[in-house]
Formats: sequence, structure tokens, C-alpha cells
Amino acid sequence: MTNRRRSTTLGAAAFVAATMIGLTGCAGGASGDDVTAGPTATVAVPTPTETPGETSSPTAEPSEPAETETVAPVVTIPTDCTQIVDGSTYAATFGSTPLNPVEFPRRDGTARGSRTATVPEAGSQPFQIVDAAAELDCFWRDPAADITGIGVILGRLDQPTAASLLDQVTAAGATCEDAHGGQLCQQPIEVEQYPIEAAHTWFVRGDLYIAVEQYNVPTNDLIGSMLAHLES
Repeated sequence: MTNRRRSTTLGAAAFVAATMIGLTGCAGGASGDDVTAGPTATVAVPTPTETPGETSSPTAEPSEPAETETVAPVVTIPTDCTQIVDGSTYAATFGSTPLNPVEFPRRDGTARGSRTATVPEAGSQPFQIVDAAAELDCFWRDPAADITGIGVILGRLDQPTAASLLDQVTAAGATCEDAHGGQLCQQPIEVEQYPIEAAHTWFVRGDLYIAVEQYNVPTNDLIGSMLAHLES
């Protein structure tokens, strides 16, 4: 800014001086005398000054908005296996297949259905974690069927136990992905005597876990249907 101002002022001064010389030359020419340069006018260039007490203020950088933690919807675990999904999904998935037949109790020999959960022991395997922490254990299977059936277990786990569950099933070959705001892992089950589709599914979100074991029972995002029905 200072260089530009000085250049302009000096240019104006030069123009004034040139004009004065030109006028003098014209007057001299009329009388036949030689042109004699007169004294050069000195033009003072003002120097920009700062106003006392005036200081430049630094520009504040915009602050980034604080990240807000996403809270997962609360899922209420029902006490009735027929209430884990809406009526239409229940009919399409389970139909009239017998629920919790006495011929197929839990692995520890107790009856299925609503139960009091226990804390899984340290070092428990996935099925032991799922069984111990279960609050609702449901199983649909016709006693007359060879293998067709589906089991669903819901419960709650602390973070270290949930991490252990997912780590173990991943190490065993399960494929995991982000789904429904949590981690969904699935592993096919090989059934030698029958060419059927069978799989284990584990879902963890917050302190909630859902485990599904299905043999020859197709489902369409059963986990998503359960969450949509049970979330509040």
C-alpha cells in the first residue's frame, strides 16, 4: 500500500513540474530568449501513521463442533417367545412350528423360555456365554422333524464379555459386519447328512446380544425385525 501511494504522488509532482517548465518555455519562446530551468518544486510525500492505541485483532479460527455420542435405542427383552417379532413376521418365520418342545431342553437340561440370567465364567466359549447370560431362550422345532428348526436367545453382556464373544466367533471363521448400529457375525453350519442351509448368527449392540441358530429355516433379516419390534 505505501509503495503504491508514493508512486502516485511522485507522478503528480512530476506532472506539475513538467507543466511549469512547459509554461516557462512558452513564455521564453515568445521573447526569443533561451529557455532557462527554474527552481524545482519539492513535494512532500505523506507517511502513513498508525492511530495510537489501535492494534490489529487476530482472526479467531472457527471451532469444530463437538462430536455427539450416538445412543442406541433401548431394547426390551420380552418374557414370551411369541413377542420377539410382530405378528406377521412371526407367522412368516415360525408358522405353526411347535415352540419350546419338552423333547429339546436347554443344554443344561432346564426348560426353555424366560429365565434368570447368570454371569458367564471367565474363559467361557461362545455357546457357554450365550447360554449363561440368556434372559429368553426360544426354540421352534417339530419333534417329528429330523433337523429342521430355529433357536433364538436374547440376553445382556458387559463389554469385555461381548468383546470376547465376538473375538472367538471371528477367530472360528465367522464373517462380521456393522449392522443395525452394532456388530453382526454369521457362520455357516455344515450338516453332513443333509444338503440344507444352516447358520449361527450373533448380534451385539451395547449390552444387548442376540444369538440365532437355524437349520433349514430361511429368514429375512430376522435380527432387524426383532430390533424394530422391541426398540423403545
